[in-house]
Amino acid sequence: MTTKAKKTAKKTAKAKAKAKPAPKAAAPAPAPAKPLLRKSKPMSKSDLESIRKQLLDQRTDVIEAMRRNKAEEIGPDTGDEADQAAASMDRDLRFELSDTERNTLDQIEGALRKMDKGNYGICEQCREPIEVLRLKAVPFARYCIGCQTGSEKAVSALQA
Repeated sequence: MTTKAKKTAKKTAKAKAKAKPAPKAAAPAPAPAKPLLRKSKPMSKSDLESIRKQLLDQRTDVIEAMRRNKAEEIGPDTGDEADQAAASMDRDLRFELSDTERNTLDQIEGALRKMDKGNYGICEQCREPIEVLRLKAVPFARYCIGCQTGSEKAVSALQA
């Protein structure tokens, strides 16, 4: 090969090296999955007042139910064994209902305290706003749907 041919071959090799495509950049990371729930719009004052009224009405209903149950308490066991067993079951049921009513009353009172402090409607776990529709359905909700669902799945997994 002549010197001229060698120089031409070198130039061609350099040109090919320059023409090689640049190494491919890493593929962009996939976009994060869209949340299943829409972001909640801020709660309006009318929504807040409507929910406060709902909570106060529920509190009144629970207190009245607790008073009715207390007034209906059954006296000492009398009668045969079947009557005593029925009376015992009634007392157990009333106790269970009053325990549920106390828990509900505690949750209602907690929601009203949060309203007074100005932090009502914030999820206790993720600190994000709870959707207004959820609060209208369950005004004493402490968690957003996502956190509530996650905790329920964890509990059911432990029970299984």
